[in-house]
Amino acid sequence: MTLLPSCQDVQTQLTEYADGSLPVNRRIGIWIHLRLCKACARFLRGMRALPGLAKRVLAPPEKTPEAAAVALAEVQATLAKRPKA
Repeated sequence: MTLLPSCQDVQTQLTEYADGSLPVNRRIGIWIHLRLCKACARFLRGMRALPGLAKRVLAPPEKTPEAAAVALAEVQATLAKRPKA
């Protein structure tokens, strides 16, 4: 009979657990552990939230068509002022 995995075991295998690459017996053990351990369940929720958070944080700011037109006009005016080589 195998004991449930420890918190350390679970946290080191959560990536494989989340992507489904663990053998079924380990997945079941981790699944049970996550139902019993709020700290590890929070760790998994945080890990799953990271890609979406990174995407939102690293995404370029959205520009309205009006703001884009103003920016383009500023660039064009600056380029028009440059001396020709």
